[in-house]
Amino acid sequence: MSGSKSLGQPMDLEGPVRLDAPDEAGRTASRLEVGAVALLAALPIAMALANRSAPLVLALAALVAVAAAVALAGWRSVAAALAGAARSRIGLVCIAFVALSLASYSWSVDRAQTMRALSEAAVPLIAGAATLRLLPRSLSRTLPGAGARRPADLGANSCALPLAIGVIVAALICIGELRFNMPIRNALHLRAKTFEYNRPVLTLLAWFWPLAAMALSSRRRSLALWAALGLTTIAIWGSQSGTAMFAQGVAVAAVLIAMRFPRLVLWLAAIAVSLVFVAVFAFGDIAWRVLPKATYDVFAWMHAADRIEIWRSYGAAMLLHPVLGAGFGTSVTLGDTAVVGEVAEEFQRMLSVGHPHNGYLQVGVELGLAGCALALAIVLMLLWRWRDLRGPALLSRLGLFGTVASTMLVGHGAWQAWWIAVVLAGGALIRIADGLGAPSRTKPAEAS
Repeated sequence: MSGSKSLGQPMDLEGPVRLDAPDEAGRTASRLEVGAVALLAALPIAMALANRSAPLVLALAALVAVAAAVALAGWRSVAAALAGAARSRIGLVCIAFVALSLASYSWSVDRAQTMRALSEAAVPLIAGAATLRLLPRSLSRTLPGAGARRPADLGANSCALPLAIGVIVAALICIGELRFNMPIRNALHLRAKTFEYNRPVLTLLAWFWPLAAMALSSRRRSLALWAALGLTTIAIWGSQSGTAMFAQGVAVAAVLIAMRFPRLVLWLAAIAVSLVFVAVFAFGDIAWRVLPKATYDVFAWMHAADRIEIWRSYGAAMLLHPVLGAGFGTSVTLGDTAVVGEVAEEFQRMLSVGHPHNGYLQVGVELGLAGCALALAIVLMLLWRWRDLRGPALLSRLGLFGTVASTMLVGHGAWQAWWIAVVLAGGALIRIADGLGAPSRTKPAEAS
């Protein structure tokens, strides 16, 4: 282990390095990389068996990924790579959003809940950021100081099979449990409710897009990858998760259009998210006035009428703290705070449901217009960075983006630890998938 070679030299975080003269450090790094990938492959299975386990599995994968990067390039080079990400423009905006969330404790309407929410989000956020930044670079050996340490090419091709197997096993568990009255959960004396598999199928949907990129990029067209994609779709549409079905439908539509008009889809995504954030406080009122009554019947299975009433109620609450919000995580207990007595009586009941069923509105309620502006800036910067991508690299990113954006529109709490872990792990897998085929542009790994 020696990161000292990179000291005093300009850091090249993107260019290729020489892979000759492998040594013990390189072999150690490769073994650790295998372990990190195995943990990511096991994450969907863990979620199928215990649907809050993603943060723990990701934390273990992050520790192994950091150890691999340190073995490869040394502590100082790894720290330099992380610091470089933090100093990028998008990194600075992300840090500003986190800083606003932390600062909101000082004006929170429920400080105890804000502290609980911050504590819950911290582990998957840190672990996900480390995995997203270090593991794809370690696998492709682009860490500063990583030269002459790779004994063999592990690469994304070696990652595809275990990841596909993990998804296949998890999907079969979900399908079998829902089809045969949950024999596993009954045998383990766990709560046997169909909604227990809503989180696992959303996890599978997040894994769907990196596996799709691997399937499209692989020269050998692995049957396991295509089987994983098919079983994931069956698991989603056989579940009780209307959110997962909706998110997959939107994401697939976006990807299909992007295959012909990539720039158009990027622009449409930017405009759509901007409009939602701009009108976030009035989102429920707009839907209530615009949507015909037939909509409630068509989407009764998604509790459309209840969702709109919830959106209107939380929109009214946002107007009480429009600039900085009521405090990070306070949506959960808003109905137990002084806020409930400040809104109109017709909106008070739904403030006790625990979350606004809309991630954009949750940002507005908890962090105000300041939080919305920072979140929108992050989204627009991501979309801008993808403007030169083509092929699987772009399609997989748009697929995951469409999944997250759609889930936020109708899903539950935006800061749930399992959800943060799944989204960031999915992003890391997409960057790993970039190594399967020819680059879609000069620096595809940096587009995440």
